[in-house]
Amino acid sequence: MSTDWSLVTCRVPGSDTDIAAVRRADGSLVVPDQLRRYHGLIEVLGDWEQLAGSLRATDVSGLAPVTGATTVASVHYPRKLLCVGANYRDHIAEMGGEVDLGSWRPFFFVVPPTTTLIGDGESIVIPDDPAMMVDWEAELAVVIGRGGRDIAPAEAGGHIAGYACFSDITARGLLRRPAAVAEAFRWDWAGSKSLDTFCPIGAVTPAWMVPDPARLSVRCLVNGVVKQDGSTSDFISPRGERLADGDEVRVEISGLVPLVNPVAARVLASSQ
Repeated sequence: MSTDWSLVTCRVPGSDTDIAAVRRADGSLVVPDQLRRYHGLIEVLGDWEQLAGSLRATDVSGLAPVTGATTVASVHYPRKLLCVGANYRDHIAEMGGEVDLGSWRPFFFVVPPTTTLIGDGESIVIPDDPAMMVDWEAELAVVIGRGGRDIAPAEAGGHIAGYACFSDITARGLLRRPAAVAEAFRWDWAGSKSLDTFCPIGAVTPAWMVPDPARLSVRCLVNGVVKQDGSTSDFISPRGERLADGDEVRVEISGLVPLVNPVAARVLASSQ
């Protein structure tokens, strides 16, 4: 049985936004019968508890490919896009910090999903201003299939529908304000990461196909050159470089569908 597939939201000429499975073997898009009544992955996630069992038993190898389809942001669009900052020990060390695992807690911030999320192949549009210092970070996206609150850590895994490659694009020039009314307002995480198109996300691989998400190899390539190479267990992310018009960013995570996005410059209105 073929279980090597991931889920995407796609557009088919002459129809509404739809849902498909992308086969890793040949990259083709197919539609399992139980998904035909849904319009987009976000609707599927709403019924994930009812669908997961049948999808897990689905063999997609004999399904006829969908023709003329183009993918968009796979989760199109979630109610919330929650980001975790300073989440890798080596990255914290790079930034000059020290890690006390006994007291460490995740640092969360949110960005607007309807304007930041884009899909595989769509352009990351960056300001045509070197002072913005736009760079990259390959990340693992965790897609929630069952909501809730005050969830015990031991039960959190049961709420996860799947995982996807994710590009965390940041305008470093906006991250630290040179003049702030108080130290607490000096860092603008949301502003530097919330520009349009700054959150590319790939196809969603169901959680049962990813037995150990804490042990996945993660790579980021810019124009074919490896810029990050590590693991979800202990990430490494170099700094001091920036994206430019015409670049290509590729995120690879073991067992997931790669995510590739071209980079295009947006000329600022003041410079036109």
